[in-house]
This record gives sequence, C-alpha cells and structure tokens, in this order.
Amino acid sequence: SAVILYSTLFWNAKEILFPAVKLDPSMVTPAMAQLRKMVISSKALVFLTLVSGAFVAGLDAGLVYNSFPKFADKWIPEDLLVFSPMLRNITENPTCVQFDHRVLGILSLSLITATAVKAAKTPGLPPHVRTAALALGAMGWMQ
Repeated sequence: SAVILYSTLFWNAKEILFPAVKLDPSMVTPAMAQLRKMVISSKALVFLTLVSGAFVAGLDAGLVYNSFPKFADKWIPEDLLVFSPMLRNITENPTCVQFDHRVLGILSLSLITATAVKAAKTPGLPPHVRTAALALGAMGWMQ
C-alpha cells in the first residue's frame, strides 16, 4: 500500500536522476548472478520484516516484552502459541508477533551482512554497485 507506492515513486525518481548502468551480459559472472539473487532476497526479507513491524505497532506488541534478546529471561516465551487455531497467533498474539518480528529482523541483518560481504569479495563488480552494497550493510548495522 503506502510502502509500495513510496517505493515505486522512489524507484522512478532514481531511474530519472541516476539511470541504471547496463552491463554487457557476457561480463556477468556466476558470482555476480548469485549476488543479484542475494540482493533480491534481502529486499524481500526486509519488506516482510517491515510488514511484521506494522503488526507489532498495531498490537502494541513492543510493550509486552521490553528486554532483548531474551523475553523475560527466556529465549522462547511461554505464551508464544496460546491462541487457537494456531495460525491466529501470527497476526493476533502480541507475543508471537513480537517474536516473529525479532527473528525476521535478525535474519534480515544476517542476510544484508552476507550480501555486503559477498559484494566486497566479488571480482569485476562495478564500483558503484560495491559501494551501494557496503552502504546497505552499514545502514543495516546502524538500524
């Protein structure tokens, strides 16, 4: 909805101001193709984390457990799956919503870091692509 609209507008503005540099397909190595898949996966996981954060905000789930990384001195909270049917917990149980958001956040940071490391080690990568990937990794850690 709003995030998709903003992303589309941002992407279009970026294309107008800084057109994408097209690489010759013969120069694309398997390592570059793997990096591209990692970047797409990172974007998808960050979007999923963002959606999960909307559930946290909507349910005020951030107020349930305010200790990190544990939940009241436990790695897995006792009231994680108390609703029935079990699928309701994902969207209606504040504890489960907060747990999911934390797990997704940690996974997102891990994948972003792996993507930045892969970009740093990929030979033949254009400098602006490497810089963007390293900046993404730095921003992930600042978050």
